[in-house]
Amino acid sequence: MMKTSFINPFSNDAKEIVRKLGNIEYLDKKDDDLVNIITHTPSQQLGIDAQIPDTLLKLALKRFEWYLYKKLEDFNEKKYEYLFNPDIYEYDVVSFYLLCQALAIVYGSQSHEVKQLIDSEKELISQRLEKIKAEPTDVQSNFLRNALNQLVDTNNLKWTQIKEVLELGQLDLNNLLLADGRVIIEFEDFIGEYGDLINNRDPMAMYQVTGGVELKATLLISLVMLHTKEYIRTVEEKTKMVEPNPLLITLAEKIRDVEDDVQEKRFSSKGSNFQNDNQPIPYNMEAFPPCVRKCMKGIKSGSRNDAIVLFLTPFIAYSRLYPGIFGLDEPIKISQVDPTLEITHNEVIPLIYEAAASCSPPLFKDQPQEKININSKLGFGMHSELKLENEGQTQWYTPMSCEKIKLHMSTLCTPNKDCKKIGNPLTYYNRKRRLLEREENNNK
Repeated sequence: MMKTSFINPFSNDAKEIVRKLGNIEYLDKKDDDLVNIITHTPSQQLGIDAQIPDTLLKLALKRFEWYLYKKLEDFNEKKYEYLFNPDIYEYDVVSFYLLCQALAIVYGSQSHEVKQLIDSEKELISQRLEKIKAEPTDVQSNFLRNALNQLVDTNNLKWTQIKEVLELGQLDLNNLLLADGRVIIEFEDFIGEYGDLINNRDPMAMYQVTGGVELKATLLISLVMLHTKEYIRTVEEKTKMVEPNPLLITLAEKIRDVEDDVQEKRFSSKGSNFQNDNQPIPYNMEAFPPCVRKCMKGIKSGSRNDAIVLFLTPFIAYSRLYPGIFGLDEPIKISQVDPTLEITHNEVIPLIYEAAASCSPPLFKDQPQEKININSKLGFGMHSELKLENEGQTQWYTPMSCEKIKLHMSTLCTPNKDCKKIGNPLTYYNRKRRLLEREENNNK
């Protein structure tokens, strides 16, 4: 069975490992034991192409690299199989803390890089927990209990103690079993509260359906994500008064190199026809379709909300940040193309707000909560401020199709000759924009 520190880097064992192996002098020194674990990992791809890490710093970089590269079409999981070998747990814990410190020092706790690290930790733990699913349910449950109890008391956990966890969006309060404000996590508490109500059913089966292993795993992952955020924030504050170690700065710089490499590969893999559309490009408002132009001039009371929030917001965001979204096979987040949210704050949001102010009456004058709904449609959850730390709590909505516009907002649809055979306003925009660019080039 794997060590709990392989899943929970904030366990007592993990902290002891950091004290034992985390000496800054040894971080860039070759470690033969680390290499031995990697080379003896079942199914691990070896050779030059695998670029096996032989130092703790290189392992930290590979840990981050795995998450970014796994989004590419030609990703080979076997190059990183060692990340799921429980024998590497001690080195893995140290590499986790190296990443947290490097990103906190160089990029800050609110950075896109930190957001990626937290997401990668979620993904890494999730995949590692898949390894224990072959074990009996009681073994899985006990393992998760031990890992969780390093962070919370699973027999006495009030829902108010995990409000920040709930805000991460991994758990829903409505789906939790509560008794006097206490979250029912363990089987003995489940039986104590609901045992008398269960007739002709297997209590353990009922427990697993309403919580059980899945609840424990989700809670554990969410708590680790939350503790990671808090730890990085603490490191950022402490390092303001001390000189950072050059090794950590080097690690952070190499992470930026990996990000650039991934972006280049993602764009080039789509071919030259998509390259311009898979990155932020300046607005060409002459290419906006009639429905968008009409909406930006202002909508009268009655259909303002849907027109601005559901229709205009996705269009304005994608047309500036990622107009080629319909050529992509998977969802995307704004931070992947606008890491600092500078474009989003300075160009996208103002254009949406301008249209909202043109409505009759101005949308936010009597409907200020729609600012929160706009943030939600951009993928940043139900929050009044658009911040990186909230990204992913909701999805970045894609532009509404022409068919849906005709059905739900028919007054917006005033087609011209260019609208023929077009299924989405964003498609209209992309075609019209290229046509205008071609005409401009021909006139030069």
